[in-house]
Amino acid sequence: MREIRHRELARMRAAGGVQIVDVLPSHEYDAAHIRGAVHIPLRRIIRDAPAFLDRTRPVVVYCRDCLCDLSARAGAQLAMLGFTDVRHYFRGKADWIVRGLPTDPPAPLSERIRALPYFVNNLAPSLRSDWIRYSDRVRVGEFMRDDENLVRLGPEDSVGPASPDSPAPRAVVLTPDAVLLGAIEHSESTPRALAAMNPAPQTIRPDMTPRLAAKLLTSNPYLIVTTAMGKYLGCYAPARTQQSPSRLF
Repeated sequence: MREIRHRELARMRAAGGVQIVDVLPSHEYDAAHIRGAVHIPLRRIIRDAPAFLDRTRPVVVYCRDCLCDLSARAGAQLAMLGFTDVRHYFRGKADWIVRGLPTDPPAPLSERIRALPYFVNNLAPSLRSDWIRYSDRVRVGEFMRDDENLVRLGPEDSVGPASPDSPAPRAVVLTPDAVLLGAIEHSESTPRALAAMNPAPQTIRPDMTPRLAAKLLTSNPYLIVTTAMGKYLGCYAPARTQQSPSRLF
């Protein structure tokens, strides 16, 4: 999967023939999306892409910004499904909106303001990384685990049985390059991991703060830590943070 920038995407849109896919949740697509983009959220890529996309035409996937891994994971899923020309607009919707390029509906001021910090990070990622380093803030990467109980599987691997009280997730499904395709949450055995996995588990970046991770844990049973390119790093283990509550924020 090749990364592209806004100029190349704009040329491809003008020339026609490209399939632009927004993989964000519905509320984000409805707020503003790249003009002409179709909406296939990450959780529906495996189910819907074969019916809605043409494998003979180039596909460009995008999500929110360069800190979001949804489009990288969607691109890996499309490649697994046999799409051979998948390109990745890594800088995402934030880049497109701040540059004033066409969206539907036209991006309101609130969307432009929300996109601005990510646009700045796209241009100068060292500013954010330097601030994180110099502020010495606590990061979820410090509480990440990758223990032997969490099995790594390929999409065609079989899933063995487990006790009903096994922790979730009990396995991650990865590409050969370790990009996260999904997670196995149930305890039953199945012949193919692809058929049993959750294709859109909640992920976080290793430099996120525990405070933000705690908010996500209110609506998700677990969090998987990945890079912005969707590569699996481990699982977030929030129980360990309780040992040093003064360092949470």
